[in-house]
Amino acid sequence: MKSIVLPMLVFCFLAASSQAEFQVNTYTTSFQHDPAIAIDGADNFIVAWNSYGQDSNSGGIFGQRFLSNSELIGGEFPVNTTTYGNQRKPSVAVNDAGNFVVVCQGPQSTLQEDEDIFARRLDANGQPINGEFIVNTYTDNRQICPKVAMNKTGAFAVTWERHEVYSSLEVTGISCQLYDSNGSTIGNEIQVESFLGCRYPDVAMDDNGDFTVVWMQEKNAYYNSNVVLARQYNDDGSPKGQPLEVSVTGFNTVTRPAIDTTGNGHFVVAWSSRPNNTDYYNVYARRYKFDGTSLTDEFIVNTTPSVAQQRPAAAMNNQRQFVILWNSGLEPNETGREVLGQKYDEFYNPIGDEFIINTYVVGDQRYPAVAIKPDGRFIAVWQSDYQDGSEYGIFGELGPKIVAADFTFNGFVDFKDYCILADEWLHWQNPLKADLIDDNIINQKDLAAFCRQYLTFRCDCSAANLYDDGIINLKDYCLWARDWQRFGPSSAGDIDGNGINNLLDLSALKSRWTAACGE
Repeated sequence: MKSIVLPMLVFCFLAASSQAEFQVNTYTTSFQHDPAIAIDGADNFIVAWNSYGQDSNSGGIFGQRFLSNSELIGGEFPVNTTTYGNQRKPSVAVNDAGNFVVVCQGPQSTLQEDEDIFARRLDANGQPINGEFIVNTYTDNRQICPKVAMNKTGAFAVTWERHEVYSSLEVTGISCQLYDSNGSTIGNEIQVESFLGCRYPDVAMDDNGDFTVVWMQEKNAYYNSNVVLARQYNDDGSPKGQPLEVSVTGFNTVTRPAIDTTGNGHFVVAWSSRPNNTDYYNVYARRYKFDGTSLTDEFIVNTTPSVAQQRPAAAMNNQRQFVILWNSGLEPNETGREVLGQKYDEFYNPIGDEFIINTYVVGDQRYPAVAIKPDGRFIAVWQSDYQDGSEYGIFGELGPKIVAADFTFNGFVDFKDYCILADEWLHWQNPLKADLIDDNIINQKDLAAFCRQYLTFRCDCSAANLYDDGIINLKDYCLWARDWQRFGPSSAGDIDGNGINNLLDLSALKSRWTAACGE
């Protein structure tokens, strides 16, 4: 009788570690968009977003709490109590104990087009601490684009874009209001900017309650082009000095800068801009010390060229690691945008390659928000077109993953990931982690997506990376040579795994050293 050789696929039984993406919103009718995220001291997190029609009158703000592994805590809940008109542009911040505040913009009344900044404080169980309240003191015209930051004890700062009218001309400025941990105001409303013509503020607060506001300053008599500015404040709301000029390249357009800080005040600023005489936006960033000293020049974050890279989000932990996400223009998906990211170590060196966060690639994925954990892992959320079956919905992902096909979260697309895909293809497991195109089956289309990522991003060099620093270089050679002379079989230098440390391992080391994993 002939022996039967089973395909190698049958023997690849590796358990999937988690789903590729998780859905945030439960209510899926119409639009859910503009997500915001914050993470507490236990690594649990809160997501807030705008949901159209859910509160029975245009847009409302809703939230959902999650455990650190993305499991739901209870159900989604409404934040705003004023339901007339459109409440939108939410921002959320949380303290170490899990108490949080959500801010948004909304109309003053049913009869006026003017808008105010509203806030509401909630406890760690998602229960309201108080009713919603208006943040801004100046109430004429429109107050829009709010952002909030909170320290570990619960003090918080809210910043927003203020619209005023001078001689029939509408101008914009940046305001801020500081609060203590009981929700009481500290001082009066702060006018942040030195000049009018300011847009898109963001704010970050350290453990002591000191905070930094960033914004886009339009071209004026003092600046030859649009620039990104930042201003630092003490915990009582007094400024530490004049604004810092973050961007130095001449930009035709600058959009929506983002900031985050460590507990002791080191911070990173990211922004999207289109340099003069260029056609495409890039994402830029710059790192600063707690005292406002620049640690780097501005640098380009994205490596994908020739398409628009916009709307960055930034998150930084107390180890000074940070991650920047953004949405990338129509390539490589011709049908819409994707969410890309880049992670950095504490010395502001990139960790690995630029990566794609979203697995679902139909339609449009955009407007990411991100929070980072002390160990460098992060949680990303964004709005995704028709993924929940009705217009935009809110989806999330745990990182870091170099690409969606990195099912094992080891930073590579390798044979282990292939085995997970093969196992799910054969056994139709649920959930289908390897369903890279999100059509509820595993087939050759997912294999094609896997192979594209396998070939496009990073090969697995870990076997020859004896020094475990992510590259193959002289340090690995030295460890191999030491093991060859001193330890022999079963040593770390046994790269090909045949039980002997010899010149065959040197050949394996050489082939990887001279390939994609070298310095």
